[in-house]
Amino acid sequence: MYRNLGLGFGKVMLCCAEASNNKLEKTGKTTTMTSTKTQITNSIKNAIACSTLCIATVTSTAILIPSAFAQYGLGLPKSAGSGGATRSIDSLPHVTILVPGDGARTLASRPTFYWYIDPQDTASTSPTTVPQANDGKGSFKVTFFLRDGNERASKSIFKAEGQAQGSGLYKFTLPENAPELKKGKVQRWQVRWEGGNGTVQVDVNALIRRDDDPLVAKEITSAKNDLEKARIYSKNAYWYDAIDAYTSWISKNPKDAVASAERSNLLKAGLPNNPAFINVKKDEKGTETEEFVPARFANFLTTLDKSKSAVSIPLESKKN
Repeated sequence: MYRNLGLGFGKVMLCCAEASNNKLEKTGKTTTMTSTKTQITNSIKNAIACSTLCIATVTSTAILIPSAFAQYGLGLPKSAGSGGATRSIDSLPHVTILVPGDGARTLASRPTFYWYIDPQDTASTSPTTVPQANDGKGSFKVTFFLRDGNERASKSIFKAEGQAQGSGLYKFTLPENAPELKKGKVQRWQVRWEGGNGTVQVDVNALIRRDDDPLVAKEITSAKNDLEKARIYSKNAYWYDAIDAYTSWISKNPKDAVASAERSNLLKAGLPNNPAFINVKKDEKGTETEEFVPARFANFLTTLDKSKSAVSIPLESKKN
């Protein structure tokens, strides 16, 4: 699943042969894909194959690169997947959950969840855009939900609320007073952004499954630091734990270009099927087509790369 490459001070580029035979039609800044599940999945993977395996110069002798075709998601049908980024009004912030579109796995009973709040859609707005009143730069309310099942209507078994301010990378760790995740069960979690004294809101949600893997757990106990843990989690496709370990390491070592590059490559391998980066359109016959938007994805990665740490929100549990 990984490739260990020796790097000098030049640029190294690896491209997959499959990418040259993809079935995408490029139209402007978007890539149009057919609506069948298999073709969409293959097209997204082909579209990012080269970009996932292109490495900028780093001052290190080796860097780990996740395979562009690694299965970080749960492989669930699209209808059961995530609402990765949602906003109902253009002036509202763009809230993006850092999870593949079909969810992901964890070994933790109380994992850490990550999402990014962007006050502007950087792929479609200009530097001269005037921020609106509810653009995410001011104070806002955050509500976290954990549900008992994988459906959007599944019963909420934990709810927590709090206040936050400004755009950036946020995180929330499931606390001790919350029910721990159930082994082997797919559950849905949700984040709600509320502004304007509750008059406007943005909801995002994703899927998570807690697995039991004694071999990986044993390997983790022998890891010397968060970076080693991140690499173990990543190569074994434990997405939530890998993102958390990488971000924890980078927050303490912001100048570690290798770790930052590895986290970026992990995001490139796992996030392109996130709804935040796909436009869905219907033609006059009602046939749906999906457009992966490379410019939006690239801008998101660039912005996120500047976030060397995540803001931990102190949310208080509330009755459902």
